[in-house]
Amino acid sequence: MTGSQTAVRSWCALLALIAAGTGCGRPLRQPQDPRGAHFSVLTYNINYGGRLAGVSLAAIIGADADVVCLQETSPAWERYLRPRLKSKYPHCLFRHGRGAGGMAVFSRWAVRQVAWHKPRAGWFHGWVLRAGTPAGPVQILSVHLRPPLGENGRPGLGAMRRTRGVRLAEIVELEKMLDPAMPRIVLGDFNEEDNGRAVGHMVAQGFTNALAEFDRRSDTWYWRAGPVLLNRRFDHVLYSKQLNCCRAEVIRAGASDHLPVRALFEKSGDRKTGITDG
Repeated sequence: MTGSQTAVRSWCALLALIAAGTGCGRPLRQPQDPRGAHFSVLTYNINYGGRLAGVSLAAIIGADADVVCLQETSPAWERYLRPRLKSKYPHCLFRHGRGAGGMAVFSRWAVRQVAWHKPRAGWFHGWVLRAGTPAGPVQILSVHLRPPLGENGRPGLGAMRRTRGVRLAEIVELEKMLDPAMPRIVLGDFNEEDNGRAVGHMVAQGFTNALAEFDRRSDTWYWRAGPVLLNRRFDHVLYSKQLNCCRAEVIRAGASDHLPVRALFEKSGDRKTGITDG
């Protein structure tokens, strides 16, 4: 068996194991129109390789979110995106890291860094931001948690099992940097499904998984390994109780191995939640 065939089998076994633990959960919510001040966020692992940059730029522009958080940026991405998005997003910050470790934020309103922190267990930094919105200031934590890979960068069931705990340790460390008195959003590339330990920890802390409220079928990550197309749901937007999510969706656009995820928020209130049997 060739090395590429072994990698394909490892990825297929890994993703089958992940999928086996994904449940149905509660009935889906229906999208709602906001009743008052509102804002939208977009999370997108743009892929630091920068292939077909114009296609990913078009995806960002087309999503028309108010605050855009990107993972896997690079100095080359900054040189490309900053001048092309300046008129739409007057507020922009980049932080560069090794390899796939960079991040960026584009915002219609003022945004500033609160913390840039690399968890002890992880490969990449987490970024705590404070963004102004029509609904008031919001803290946003953009994450890029440890991929389910070994130290050599290769997939495997052993690496998948070991990195579950790594991602949990990362999010526990990063979540402590947020101010519980403020509305909070935790978003980004979690490198795990809705039932992962890091996502589960945030839910246990009182956060709600936005995309899972409206859509439990759409994947956000695709990768072709030889003849096999691998796809999973690795990108998430979680929010605290001070907010209500009006809708969340996967945007089927861009040239990355990830798809953008967009969510629309308003202040939490007495709004009744509509459900459907979907």
